[in-house]
Amino acid sequence: MKNTNLTGGPAPANDDPLLEAELLHEMRHPLLGIKAGLVLLSRTLGSRLTGLDDFRLVTDQVARLEELLRTWQDLFASPLTECAAFAVGPVVSRALDLFGHRVRPLGERFTYDRRVEAMGYGIAQALFHATSNVVANALDEAERNGGKVLVRVLDCEREVEVRVSDDGSGIDEAHCELVFEPRFTTKDCGSGLGLYIAQSLMHRCGGQIRLVGEGDPSRAAWARTEFAISVPKVQA
Repeated sequence: MKNTNLTGGPAPANDDPLLEAELLHEMRHPLLGIKAGLVLLSRTLGSRLTGLDDFRLVTDQVARLEELLRTWQDLFASPLTECAAFAVGPVVSRALDLFGHRVRPLGERFTYDRRVEAMGYGIAQALFHATSNVVANALDEAERNGGKVLVRVLDCEREVEVRVSDDGSGIDEAHCELVFEPRFTTKDCGSGLGLYIAQSLMHRCGGQIRLVGEGDPSRAAWARTEFAISVPKVQA
């Protein structure tokens, strides 16, 4: 399924759901300029600037944009970075750090259960990208509906899972099989590419991302929507 849009706007004419590699490359140039400008400003103004929450917000988002562009470029590369063993928890923590400015206002409505320390096998960058994408969607729901978000790392028998749960508006049953389709979106300003790119990256490194059904015993009981991002587990 291509060029699906539920917001009423016209679907893009280009059937390719991903930006061209050349365009991604060109987008990096202004991003580097923005980073350089921030560095020069911080050197000139020092703590008067770097101590501001607004400055940290901007630098965090520039870092996230750079991370996303790098990951999207990896999707075009063949092969991807070689798979290896890595600690899952620190990757999830690094992804959540990007959303500090959105998580802090939620207070107790946001929970990160970091008790599990498990090793996964794959590409850490792919897990980082998928986690940040799903968490961003969950935060959108929490901010819009006053709900809560739970992020967990589960040590399963053969895989390590990152679960992201929210109690927002949920996903209509008719749309459950479409959420990973390119250009499918229910958001007014959504591109419909986020989950598709995340799934593509995870599949290429032996992992997966899925929408958790209500019958799953590990699903949060209160969750309206829950996603599981998994990588093969490194056995002790």
